[in-house]
Amino acid sequence: MTTAIVRELADREAIRSLKFFYARCADAVDVDGMLSVFTDDCVVNFRADRSDERRGREAARDFFATAQSVVVSSSHHLSNMDIVFHGLDRAAMHSVLYSWQRFTGYPDVADRHRWARYEDVFVRTADGWRQSELLCLVAGEIGGPTEPRLGEVLAAPTWPGRSWPAPTWTAATWTGTERP
Repeated sequence: MTTAIVRELADREAIRSLKFFYARCADAVDVDGMLSVFTDDCVVNFRADRSDERRGREAARDFFATAQSVVVSSSHHLSNMDIVFHGLDRAAMHSVLYSWQRFTGYPDVADRHRWARYEDVFVRTADGWRQSELLCLVAGEIGGPTEPRLGEVLAAPTWPGRSWPAPTWTAATWTGTERP
């Protein structure tokens, strides 16, 4: 395999690992850990209409600290991680989320179940890959201390500006050891 293919595979794994780490920190109610994946100038938004935008790590800290202050336990499940590179140092990732959360006040406050997709942007920094943008598009959310959210994701494009990328290797360069 060429150096470029190995680099891309390593970058893909680094980006996926970063997102998994974020989810593990959310489950551990570790706001500092969650924030460690972001760039200082990150943009975080949990609303499809972008009305809930937080710009910068400190604004994201305020949001996550408030949101996590009432969480007793949670479990985040990520799948369908599709990464598209835009040059060597920038990548977009589309992924799917199911999460469950229990809150202080249970059983009077019902457990939350959320089905959503993330539209994320990652950039290579001097410290490795970091997330510069997070957009959470909710398909459905029931329970918890807030009103239910349904169908927000339906108005958003499936994967804005995206077509299926060709792999970086081609039939001419494939040695048979790579997995298509």
